Amino acid sequence: MIQLSPRLAAVARHVLAGRPFADIGTDHAYLPVHLVQSGRVPRAVAGDVLPGPLQAARATVAAAGLADRIDVRLGSGLTVLAPGEAPCVAVCGMGGPLIARILAEGPLAGVERLVLQPMGGEAQLRRWLADNGWRLVAEEVVEDGGRLYPVLVAEPGRMGLTRMEEEVGPLLLRQGGPLVVRYVDEKLELARRALAGASRSDQPAAQERAAQLSELVELLARALRICAGDR
Repeated sequence: MIQLSPRLAAVARHVLAGRPFADIGTDHAYLPVHLVQSGRVPRAVAGDVLPGPLQAARATVAAAGLADRIDVRLGSGLTVLAPGEAPCVAVCGMGGPLIARILAEGPLAGVERLVLQPMGGEAQLRRWLADNGWRLVAEEVVEDGGRLYPVLVAEPGRMGLTRMEEEVGPLLLRQGGPLVVRYVDEKLELARRALAGASRSDQPAAQERAAQLSELVELLARALRICAGDR
């Protein structure tokens, strides 16, 4: 059986059991192969927009002897799916804005759960979910190779988000814990560095950016205190 990295294992934990599954941007198809091999899902679609990764995915599926249960498809985003074909969809390893664009282009008809693993830009992704009829039902931060990765799980529903919840995650704010504290602390450090750079310029655009970053630094500093238990 294929053994998943901690990042993909965290994604797998949130996949709906016993339902067809789709992995968009599948790369080597490790996630769908593992899920079918383990019996968590009966069948899967592995989609990718690039021929190279798709060839690698086909090789993984063939080596596992699962070509009759995992359909590997070339195409852009969710367009590889027929409406209602996969109640659970994962989109992993891309920036949050790109994931949001893929979801916006759809189709999302019949999708009951999204399992998303953004590589940055989580605030934009959370905002898109809230603005488009999705609510977060789970969030976690996982460490893999010394790096932290957020996993967002959403289902159809209403969700209101504060600015802080967009940046950090409403459920992560409540959970706290060492990994969440590290996650917020790293975001805070990046914001501080960006602020220092913007503050060195006297250009109007840079000064406007500096003001926005100053607000973000203050917000993340408050979020860090909350996650650390200093409420």
